[in-house]
Amino acid sequence: MVGPAGGRPGSGAAPGATRPPEGQRWRRLAAAVAFAALAAAGAVAAGAEDAPHEIKLENGRFSPQQVVVPAGTPLQLRVTNADKAAIEFESFELHRERVVQPGETITVFLPALAPGSYPFFDDFHRDTAEGAIVAQ
Repeated sequence: MVGPAGGRPGSGAAPGATRPPEGQRWRRLAAAVAFAALAAAGAVAAGAEDAPHEIKLENGRFSPQQVVVPAGTPLQLRVTNADKAAIEFESFELHRERVVQPGETITVFLPALAPGSYPFFDDFHRDTAEGAIVAQ
Protein backbone atom coordinates (compact mmCIF):
# COMPACT_ATOMS: atom_id res chain seq x y z
CA MET A 1 0.00 0.00 0.00
CA VAL A 2 1.23 3.47 -0.86
CA GLY A 3 0.63 6.49 1.40
CA PRO A 4 -0.31 10.06 0.36
CA ALA A 5 3.28 11.07 -0.47
CA GLY A 6 3.99 7.88 -2.34
CA GLY A 7 6.06 6.26 0.46
CA ARG A 8 4.95 3.74 3.03
CA PRO A 9 1.80 4.81 4.89
CA GLY A 10 2.62 6.98 7.91
CA SER A 11 6.38 6.91 7.29
CA GLY A 12 6.73 10.48 6.05
CA ALA A 13 9.31 9.12 3.61
CA ALA A 14 9.62 10.51 0.13
CA PRO A 15 8.61 8.26 -2.75
CA GLY A 16 11.38 5.81 -3.59
CA ALA A 17 13.28 6.47 -0.32
CA THR A 18 15.01 3.49 1.24
CA ARG A 19 16.09 2.90 4.80
CA PRO A 20 19.80 2.61 5.50
CA PRO A 21 21.04 -0.86 6.39
CA GLU A 22 20.52 -1.84 10.06
CA GLY A 23 24.27 -1.69 10.90
CA GLN A 24 24.59 1.80 9.45
CA ARG A 25 21.61 3.02 11.51
CA TRP A 26 23.25 1.72 14.71
CA ARG A 27 26.57 3.42 13.82
CA ARG A 28 24.77 6.71 13.27
CA LEU A 29 22.95 6.35 16.58
CA ALA A 30 26.20 5.52 18.40
CA ALA A 31 27.92 8.54 16.82
CA ALA A 32 25.05 10.82 17.85
CA VAL A 33 25.16 9.52 21.45
CA ALA A 34 28.96 9.95 21.58
CA PHE A 35 28.68 13.50 20.22
CA ALA A 36 26.03 14.38 22.82
CA ALA A 37 28.19 12.95 25.62
CA LEU A 38 31.24 14.94 24.47
CA ALA A 39 29.17 18.12 24.19
CA ALA A 40 27.80 17.63 27.71
CA ALA A 41 31.31 16.99 29.10
CA GLY A 42 32.56 20.14 27.38
CA ALA A 43 29.73 22.16 28.90
CA VAL A 44 30.58 20.87 32.38
CA ALA A 45 34.28 21.69 31.92
CA ALA A 46 33.45 25.13 30.55
CA GLY A 47 31.16 25.76 33.51
CA ALA A 48 33.99 25.00 35.92
CA GLU A 49 36.28 27.47 34.13
CA ASP A 50 33.56 30.09 34.03
CA ALA A 51 32.89 30.09 37.78
CA PRO A 52 33.76 33.67 38.74
CA HIS A 53 36.38 34.55 41.32
CA GLU A 54 35.16 37.18 43.78
CA ILE A 55 36.63 40.14 45.60
CA LYS A 56 34.89 42.69 47.79
CA LEU A 57 35.91 46.18 48.78
CA GLU A 58 34.79 46.98 52.32
CA ASN A 59 36.15 49.54 54.79
CA GLY A 60 38.68 50.69 52.19
CA ARG A 61 40.24 47.21 51.69
CA PHE A 62 39.90 44.46 49.12
CA SER A 63 39.10 41.02 50.48
CA PRO A 64 40.77 38.79 49.64
CA GLN A 65 43.79 40.92 48.76
CA GLN A 66 45.24 38.10 46.67
CA VAL A 67 43.23 35.96 44.25
CA VAL A 68 44.99 32.83 42.95
CA VAL A 69 43.76 31.67 39.52
CA PRO A 70 44.90 29.00 37.06
CA ALA A 71 47.27 30.32 34.40
CA GLY A 72 46.28 29.85 30.78
CA THR A 73 42.52 29.90 31.42
CA PRO A 74 40.14 32.81 30.70
CA LEU A 75 38.34 33.94 33.85
CA GLN A 76 35.72 36.17 35.36
CA LEU A 77 36.31 38.36 38.40
CA ARG A 78 33.28 39.66 40.31
CA VAL A 79 34.03 42.90 42.12
CA THR A 80 31.61 44.05 44.84
CA ASN A 81 31.73 47.53 46.36
CA ALA A 82 30.41 47.27 49.93
CA ASP A 83 31.62 50.78 50.82
CA LYS A 84 29.59 53.99 50.85
CA ALA A 85 31.58 55.71 48.08
CA ALA A 86 32.19 54.79 44.45
CA ILE A 87 35.43 52.99 43.64
CA GLU A 88 37.37 52.45 40.45
CA PHE A 89 38.71 48.92 40.05
CA GLU A 90 41.88 49.37 38.01
CA SER A 91 44.84 47.31 36.84
CA PHE A 92 47.48 48.62 34.46
CA GLU A 93 48.82 45.10 33.84
CA LEU A 94 45.35 43.74 33.00
CA HIS A 95 44.34 46.86 31.02
CA ARG A 96 41.10 47.16 32.97
CA GLU A 97 39.35 50.00 34.79
CA ARG A 98 35.74 50.05 35.87
CA VAL A 99 33.80 52.35 38.19
CA VAL A 100 31.76 50.43 40.78
CA GLN A 101 29.02 52.31 42.59
CA PRO A 102 28.22 51.65 46.29
CA GLY A 103 26.37 48.35 46.70
CA GLU A 104 27.07 47.35 43.08
CA THR A 105 28.75 44.19 41.79
CA ILE A 106 30.42 44.09 38.39
CA THR A 107 32.00 41.26 36.42
CA VAL A 108 35.40 41.81 34.83
CA PHE A 109 36.18 39.37 32.01
CA LEU A 110 39.87 38.51 31.69
CA PRO A 111 41.74 36.56 29.02
CA ALA A 112 43.96 33.58 29.78
CA LEU A 113 46.79 34.96 31.91
CA ALA A 114 50.43 33.94 31.76
CA PRO A 115 51.89 32.86 35.11
CA GLY A 116 52.63 35.92 37.24
CA SER A 117 51.21 38.59 39.52
CA TYR A 118 48.77 41.22 38.27
CA PRO A 119 48.24 44.10 40.74
CA PHE A 120 44.89 45.91 41.01
CA PHE A 121 43.78 48.90 43.07
CA ASP A 122 40.99 51.40 43.72
CA ASP A 123 42.05 54.40 41.66
CA PHE A 124 39.75 56.69 43.68
CA HIS A 125 41.47 55.69 46.96
CA ARG A 126 45.01 54.67 45.94
CA ASP A 127 46.43 55.03 49.44
CA THR A 128 44.45 52.09 50.89
CA ALA A 129 42.78 49.62 48.54
CA GLU A 130 45.05 47.31 46.54
CA GLY A 131 45.54 43.64 45.80
CA ALA A 132 46.75 41.21 43.16
CA ILE A 133 45.61 38.38 40.93
CA VAL A 134 48.23 35.61 40.91
CA ALA A 135 48.11 33.25 37.94
CA GLN A 136 49.81 29.89 38.61
